[in-house]
Amino acid sequence: MSILRAVSATLLVASIAGAAHADLSFSFADPINGRQVTHTANNIAGPGTGQLTYDKSAVLRFLVDGSSEPNSFSALFTNARMEMNLILGQATPIGGGNFVAPLRGFFRIYDANNENVDILRADASGGSFVRFSGTNSFLFSDLDGLGYTLGSPLQALLLPGRTIASPDLVNGVAAQEGSFSLTDILTGGQPPAALVNGQGIFANFQANASFSGNVKLVPTPGAAALMGLGGLVAMRRRRA
Repeated sequence: MSILRAVSATLLVASIAGAAHADLSFSFADPINGRQVTHTANNIAGPGTGQLTYDKSAVLRFLVDGSSEPNSFSALFTNARMEMNLILGQATPIGGGNFVAPLRGFFRIYDANNENVDILRADASGGSFVRFSGTNSFLFSDLDGLGYTLGSPLQALLLPGRTIASPDLVNGVAAQEGSFSLTDILTGGQPPAALVNGQGIFANFQANASFSGNVKLVPTPGAAALMGLGGLVAMRRRRA
């Protein structure tokens, strides 16, 4: 093979692999009827910590957008539910009434018809509750310890050989992200207690929440090699 052909073949394999790099995003809107997120200040993981859970009876319309996948698709799970178990630590002020607090734990989204089969699971060894300019969010990324597991209902929508990419640690670009937007936070007591006291400890509260997240998907090394070989075979046939 000439140098020109070798370079052309290398570029072809790279272009095929690059084209197969895509984002898979998912989301659900705040369900109707009541507040679903509950924080219980219970010192569950040490002084000043609390536990965040989610109402498993709340019906979620879980949207999966695979429009940038090689086999473009969109799927809506209309009868999804969520289990959440997150540990919330003490808040640290960052000025102007804003704060950040550590989060860790898991949440999983599943179909109500089969609670034992996850659609999507997230395990987070790190994350943050961030209050900024009056907004409240749970923020996660694989740069801080987030890891998604795509359940069999999601895997069935993907082409074989697709896997979650690694984060770009050099440039600080995440490959897995997730965020919950909290609204209508209600604390207990009369009058209602402050969300965070002077020691950075959260009060008991309930809130509404919507969710969005994404993962970058790439072909596994073996699948990428097969795609490249397929491209080379096609190129040779055209030249024959």
